[in-house]
Amino acid sequence: MKGPGMAVISGVVVDADGRAVPDARVYLAAGPGSFPDVAALTDAEGRFTLSAGADGRYTVECRSERGGGVARAAGAPVTVRGGSAEPVEIRLG
Repeated sequence: MKGPGMAVISGVVVDADGRAVPDARVYLAAGPGSFPDVAALTDAEGRFTLSAGADGRYTVECRSERGGGVARAAGAPVTVRGGSAEPVEIRLG
C-alpha cells in the first residue's frame, strides 16, 4: 500500500530467452530528487515491486549471479506518473 507522495514501480526480470529470473537484486539507480536506497529480490516468477520517492523518470537496475555464478546486470528506464508506472521488463542478456 502506498502512502501520500509515494510512487510504485513494478515489473519482471527475465533472461535472454524470456524465462523468469528469481532472486535477482533490483534497485533504483537514478531518479528525481531523493529516493529510497532499497533493493528488492525478485520472486519465483521474476516479479518485483519498488517504492520510489515521487513521480518522474527513474532507472531501475538489477544484478543476478544465477547460472554458474557469473554476475549479470541490466537496467531499464521507467516513468512514474500519478504514483504508478507501466510494468517494466528488465532482460538479462
